[in-house]
Amino acid sequence: MTERRQRPIPVTSREREFLEHQKQRYESSSGRSGDWGDFLGAVTLLGLAAVGIYALAKAMKRTPQSVDVECSSCHNTFVMAISTEADRVVYTRCPCCSAELVVKLD
Repeated sequence: MTERRQRPIPVTSREREFLEHQKQRYESSSGRSGDWGDFLGAVTLLGLAAVGIYALAKAMKRTPQSVDVECSSCHNTFVMAISTEADRVVYTRCPCCSAELVVKLD
């Protein structure tokens, strides 16, 4: 099955410059480069957490395969498996209280 084609989002030259600058800052701090999807996914999740749509959870004791997460709603800790190519920000649900969480991995 082929993926649906994405349509470009119209932006002004000023908005484009702003987005490029923020993407460069993200790339320099994360070590990742070139992928608009990674950048936009990370800033969207963090933005939704900032405005209160999702709770921001605390990541602790990260290993290459997993991270311990402290739920900001029920304060229980659970282990979340991650891939070696995991983004810096991940969406998940707490297995204890089902709260929707954004976990910042760095």
